[in-house]
Amino acid sequence: MAAGPRPVENGFPGGLRAPLAVVGAALALLVAWCVIGLPAAGRSGGPQVVAQSQELLVNDLARAAADSIGDVAGDLSTAGALYTVHPDPSPAGTLAAFTRSTPQALGLALVHRTTGALLAGTGAPVPVESLPSKDVDRITVNLVRDQSGAAVVLTTAPLPGTQWLVLVTTGLKIPATTLSGEPAAALLLTTSDGTVVKSRGSFDPKYQGLVTRASANAATDAGSVVGDESAGPVVDGARTTPIAVYAPILTGDPARPLGLNLVLVGSAPAHGAEQTPVETAWVAATLTAAVLITLVLLGFGFVRPLRRLRGEALGGHHRRRYRLREATIISAALRNEIIPVRRGWFSARVLVIAAIAPLLVCSAVIGVVARETVPTVPDLVVPGERSLAEVTAGALRDQLSATLSDLRTFATRANADVSSLKPALDNLIAQNNRYRSVYVADAAGTVQVTAGRAPLRTAERPPAGSGLHQQNTAGRIPVLYASTPLPDHTHVLIGELDVTKLSSILRRSAGNGKLVDSGLRTLASADGYRAFDMLTDQALRQSVTDALGGVGRPGTDQIDGEWYVVAAATVTGSPSTDPLRWTVVLQQPLTTLPLPDNLVRRYVLFAALAAGAAALLLLGWYHLCFVRPLRRLAAAALVLAQGDVKTVIYPERLNEIGTLSQCLDAARRQRTPTAVPSVPMLV
Repeated sequence: MAAGPRPVENGFPGGLRAPLAVVGAALALLVAWCVIGLPAAGRSGGPQVVAQSQELLVNDLARAAADSIGDVAGDLSTAGALYTVHPDPSPAGTLAAFTRSTPQALGLALVHRTTGALLAGTGAPVPVESLPSKDVDRITVNLVRDQSGAAVVLTTAPLPGTQWLVLVTTGLKIPATTLSGEPAAALLLTTSDGTVVKSRGSFDPKYQGLVTRASANAATDAGSVVGDESAGPVVDGARTTPIAVYAPILTGDPARPLGLNLVLVGSAPAHGAEQTPVETAWVAATLTAAVLITLVLLGFGFVRPLRRLRGEALGGHHRRRYRLREATIISAALRNEIIPVRRGWFSARVLVIAAIAPLLVCSAVIGVVARETVPTVPDLVVPGERSLAEVTAGALRDQLSATLSDLRTFATRANADVSSLKPALDNLIAQNNRYRSVYVADAAGTVQVTAGRAPLRTAERPPAGSGLHQQNTAGRIPVLYASTPLPDHTHVLIGELDVTKLSSILRRSAGNGKLVDSGLRTLASADGYRAFDMLTDQALRQSVTDALGGVGRPGTDQIDGEWYVVAAATVTGSPSTDPLRWTVVLQQPLTTLPLPDNLVRRYVLFAALAAGAAALLLLGWYHLCFVRPLRRLAAAALVLAQGDVKTVIYPERLNEIGTLSQCLDAARRQRTPTAVPSVPMLV
């Protein structure tokens, strides 16, 4: 280039090399993370995996325990509403009415709210002195000690229209579930300081420190803790590691801690399997190769030629031959030469896309392989799904049994004047969200008085006696209800169940849970569903059939192209639910289980996503900041080579492309003809 003013050389920090430095460093860290982090993730497992797999089970058991405690509060509220319909002025008569409404009570007491004087009592002595405050205006639930020192639940309810309080003590109950000994050894109800107030099963006293830690942690949230490695009992000739899984018991609305926790104590294999379904070595090697190819192609195919061209334009380098089409055009325009036409040229856009392609392809391949890989499920995890199904079925059974118990208790206080029951029915709906509607019907099935939403049940003669029923097997919504006759034997009390409430119990468990009837028709589901959808998958149908036959066979099966752990349990165990022959079936994707394989899989998917994001960042950065300005500069160089010396070439950015723009404009100015000034002739 001819001599002239020196163009500006400094520009955007690093210029063409800045994206390579920034993104290249990030990709190097990603590769190092894959090399170091993925094998470490694959080696995780053992006690942590078993403990995490039991967290859902313990959390469900804690909710079931809270439901049983909350049922007492609902019973007291309904009994109080019925008391206002038929009040009894005597303390003894009042307490007798509440005794019939709370059959699960250990003891009942009627006290004066202001003085605290005991007006009447029945059953086991109620620790009135343990009541935190007698000035209560709503139902409260507290954990107290009775006279023998045992922990009991004290439920207090104010009696409307009086200065009396009804106090009810109930015992602590641990929800039933299967304890196989591997990993579970004992289920404990503990206080926040680790004191065991009730237990099912036995555990080694030396694990008390682990129980205390779990109880303290349960004050904030559910979780698990792992004891010292290989400090547990010997199982199959190998030492195990003790674990404790915990969850707080929350009561009330809004839920608040009762001061009681459910803790599962057990043991797990001290070491987990180290093999993983996605081999980390090939992931790191493939990603490393893709990163190197991308950086080499960009560095030597795009950055280096343009920096040499800039040096040539500034007069610091000899002329070179370029395979980059834009570089060749600009070089020829700078020297005012004819632009050669040669084969083997490639544009900057094609080069950048080709350089980024290996990284994008690598990201896609790694992501697809990780997505399609089936994780290995330890033998201890599959039975845990069976226990989870049993707990869910037990929670549904308790809700259904409590429904019938509510109606039977309500019926004992009803009289022939059914219209006077309206306030009590409204209270029953308000205190128990398991109902969508509660109403009294006559012998022909015609509704006389109702509370809640409009009844779904078709008007027909009610079933004889009391029980749980399913009216339809087709339609928009399953009609599930409980019924019991009133004392006048001419009216029937009916409570229709809310399917949404049943679905919320199924939603506690991970994966997709369904409640199906004996015809394998769906009644409720954790996910969206159509009522009475038939179970079509053979694995689910077989699981339900086995459960109805009394044989629970949890296992892994492929459903619609995805692998699941499948387990089923029948909603049986009480006279009211056994005739229904309903079954809970759970299907949990293997990819959602807390397994080392899934941890590695998530790491690999993150690595693929990060690599793809880095590739797109490089592509966008180079295309917007360099390729597009370079293409426009090459177009301006063609115009200059064709003789247009009037169009000014402006630099778009302060980088190497901007320097080339200034050099090209300097060459244009040098080729612009200048007018020779006229000299007057001397005469």
